[in-house]
Amino acid sequence: MELTIDYECPQCKKSFHQRFADISPGKIRKCTHCGATVALTLEGLRGFEKALEAYCRP
Repeated sequence: MELTIDYECPQCKKSFHQRFADISPGKIRKCTHCGATVALTLEGLRGFEKALEAYCRP
């Protein structure tokens, strides 16, 4: 299973997935639904932390 992170678009509020291996801080992404630019934020990292904890639980 590959680890992914969910981004929520600030414009359309829809989520899209990115592979963790493809993420780097400050790298701009485009929403796959509306095309708005999206950057990883502190709030996004906190959400990722929760997802990672859930992923690592047996």
